[in-house]
Amino acid sequence: MKYTAMLSQLEEIKDTLFKYFETRIDLFKIETRDKIERAVVMALYAAILLCIGITILILLVILLGTFLNKWLHSDYLGFVILLGVFLVKLAATVIWKETWIRLIRKIIVRFVSAKEE
Repeated sequence: MKYTAMLSQLEEIKDTLFKYFETRIDLFKIETRDKIERAVVMALYAAILLCIGITILILLVILLGTFLNKWLHSDYLGFVILLGVFLVKLAATVIWKETWIRLIRKIIVRFVSAKEE
């Protein structure tokens, strides 16, 4: 009789432990899913903002090139000047690549740490 009661209690403890671990696993899944959903939403939001920003930038560059053409009384000189400016920017980016990478990493770390708080 004692052994039956002990076996019954052990079964209850085993069932309770299994339920506890199942609950912990479900909680972990929910927390992970929530973090993934947040990351995906933020990535989509950033992608949409990036597309809108690039579109606006392209339109502004075209407008600036047209303005420079009219101001300089030329059909192409404004766009050549802008091409030169963008080539200088490209060269600066390539030359100071490591500095840019460190700067971007710092910004990302600050952004992620601010989101976690």
